[in-house]
Amino acid sequence: MRFAPELIAVIVGAVGLLAGLLWLRAKGKRTRNVGRPVSDGPANLRYSCAGCSQQFTHSRRTLAAWKRGDRRFYCNACHTKSRGSRRA
Repeated sequence: MRFAPELIAVIVGAVGLLAGLLWLRAKGKRTRNVGRPVSDGPANLRYSCAGCSQQFTHSRRTLAAWKRGDRRFYCNACHTKSRGSRRA
């Protein structure tokens, strides 16, 4: 059975295109959930407050603190309390 050179070229091109698409997909950014890019934030979405030791979900404020390099987080109540004591 002989194949035409055009058919062989199409098959090689299709295999190359498929390999390229698979390579680009593997190289792309990983996501936690479909369509959501991985953030530079902490691995766990919850943290223990350094003031009262209760568990809380990260907020914009605590995520911004994470990006600045802080690793001790305070809940909103403890944060407000400490800010009030610093002003006095």
